[in-house]
Amino acid sequence: MLDSLLNGQVKSVTLLLWGLMALLYFLPAILSFLQTQRRFWVVLLLNVLVSPVQSTVLHFLAPSLLANASGNVVLLGLLANLGPCWLALIVWTLMPDARNDKIAAMQQGKLYDVVAALPLILWFAYGALQLRPTVAMDYGHIADGSATLYIWVRAFSLTCAMLFDLLLVWLLVVRDKPVLRAKGLLPRACAIIGTFLGVGILQLPLVELNIGMQLVAALMVGIGSLASAWVVWRLGKSFSIMPEARVLVTSGAYSKVRHPLYSVEIITIIGTALQFAQPWAFLIGAGVVAMLVIRTIYEERVLVEAYPEYVAYRARTKRFIPGLI
Repeated sequence: MLDSLLNGQVKSVTLLLWGLMALLYFLPAILSFLQTQRRFWVVLLLNVLVSPVQSTVLHFLAPSLLANASGNVVLLGLLANLGPCWLALIVWTLMPDARNDKIAAMQQGKLYDVVAALPLILWFAYGALQLRPTVAMDYGHIADGSATLYIWVRAFSLTCAMLFDLLLVWLLVVRDKPVLRAKGLLPRACAIIGTFLGVGILQLPLVELNIGMQLVAALMVGIGSLASAWVVWRLGKSFSIMPEARVLVTSGAYSKVRHPLYSVEIITIIGTALQFAQPWAFLIGAGVVAMLVIRTIYEERVLVEAYPEYVAYRARTKRFIPGLI
């Protein structure tokens, strides 16, 4: 499994499921930390012990389940990781507690920002790793003179996508600390869903396209990725996935529209959706676009609160397309 992971052969949806399970398992500690509770360290210790304790209890109270482990994998996993002790921890973290000033101060530091971004850093780095074999193969064909027009275009497209992923990794590490973050879980949930929902398109069956449509789809992905990289480079250290205010940028592409990154990302989404089974690919793509629109609402609320001058900027600048939308 480790070799498959290091070679980029594990499917993205599998990684998402692993990440979701880890998020659910450590949800009590995460909630306690976000609420800067004084009991956080106790909650974290108990959270780490939940799985071994519940697994031991299962061993003694329900040996019949363990005897037929292959037929009860899902049930055993839920009971061992998200069982009564986990539920009790969730309830405890939802109860009021005194504020831990050290944790509150930690949340304002650069180290916390990098640690909070670590899942995204690993995700985008793995995305680049997954593209590497195909890119290497395409450049091999180009080097030996056997590349078709489509291989040339695909090499350009995937190279742009790789560079975009690596640029995101770099910016997530070096970006500035946030001045202000959106409050509540809903803005964060929309940002996460908008970022990862597109993976669903990749789980659909590929469709056979004529060479013209193959070139159009590949060019859209390549141009969208290249434009996204350019916009993100201009955004620089103010880049963020979550609705946060870091540095207000109103020049360059941002002098034309308020959310140029989302505008060009839609090009990539359409190019990707063209290559997979319909109508599901475009339905998922429409869901991603809907999340992008919702994200702009939360992001602008934060920016208005952090930078009062954003109100005037918003009044004179369209959201996605200059002069139209």
